[in-house]
Amino acid sequence: MNKEYILKHKDTPVLLFFMDNDKFVVNSTEKIFEAERLPFNSTEYDYNNKSHCLLMLDNWIKSRGLAQSRKDLKKIKDLFNVNDTSELTVKSYGLNLTDHYWLHETEKDLEWKNVNYFDNKFDKIIEPQNANPEIDKTVHNQSPNMCVDGSIEKRWIILNKERVLLKGSRYSRMQEPFNEWIASMIMDYYEIDHVHYDIKRTKDNIPYSECKCMINKDIEFINAQYIMNMEDWTRKEPYKHYAYICNKNGIKNVQNDLDAMLAIDFLIGNDDRHKGNFGILRDANTLQWLKIAPVFDNGNSLFFDCDNDELNYRGIDSLGKAFGDSNRLNLEYIKYPEWYKNGNKIIDIVTQCLNHNERLTQSRNDAIIKITKERINVFEEKIKTKKL
Repeated sequence: MNKEYILKHKDTPVLLFFMDNDKFVVNSTEKIFEAERLPFNSTEYDYNNKSHCLLMLDNWIKSRGLAQSRKDLKKIKDLFNVNDTSELTVKSYGLNLTDHYWLHETEKDLEWKNVNYFDNKFDKIIEPQNANPEIDKTVHNQSPNMCVDGSIEKRWIILNKERVLLKGSRYSRMQEPFNEWIASMIMDYYEIDHVHYDIKRTKDNIPYSECKCMINKDIEFINAQYIMNMEDWTRKEPYKHYAYICNKNGIKNVQNDLDAMLAIDFLIGNDDRHKGNFGILRDANTLQWLKIAPVFDNGNSLFFDCDNDELNYRGIDSLGKAFGDSNRLNLEYIKYPEWYKNGNKIIDIVTQCLNHNERLTQSRNDAIIKITKERINVFEEKIKTKKL
């Protein structure tokens, strides 16, 4: 059955469209109210072309839902008796705690102030390691946890009136939460702007990371992919193109902030710095660009997914998705970092934090520390030449 929907940015109408409410697929786009507020941006598409806009909108809704790689996905789908994650997205109005976009059937009389998760109660849906979760019937289907990305089990909760994200692990070593803690402590030391993560444990002693929401009801996160696609960049260096767009839109200290992120990604071997987990913060009311977003999402680091015997065959480089294929190659973009002191503190932090994870063997920790030292040496040699 086709239903008419409206996509909104807070209370501002953005796009009118029709959706098949059986398959939860966008069938047609009818009217764009404010193109500058669309949540997708691509030089490849003409927004006056309804078929192109339809494709972009349908992809945006699908990407907004839970990842197919989440190991608890079947449990959540069974819990709410749905076949597709897009159904969960639509039923929860596509709301999250990252930006201020949402959608609903036009026949419903809804206002942002009554549904957004910055002001209103929501269901945490599912407890980590809990096979029989309870659902808050007063807000059934209403949760930002229907619209979180990534493969790790995660959930937003309200803790002392603050919105807090809890993240677990995909592997029995439970290393990702500790990696978030490690990266956070390193950036604390170097005074790099970042989202602070703490390590916590459930009553069953299962480790998880905890961080506060980096945005609020007036400020939202816009990812790097949106920014990259504002202008054609097929023949440009991606780093320079991204910095150019940010500068053009009033962001200050772009290179310093980008370089700090790239440096940390290399030093800890973060292989998941894709264009969805870095970007800028924007005023959701005026659309003014404010600043480079704090560094966040650092769990996929320090060989988190490698078995112990694999570490003997791993080098210092890692996958760098921000502006190329290699975190080591991304070092070519950066200038000399004035904030860098020396790597001794990094080794102390990595050693201390890994030793708190009783699931890791000492030989594994030693191998990770050895490679981290090698990375520090390479990094220091690289920045020494940049200082000359």
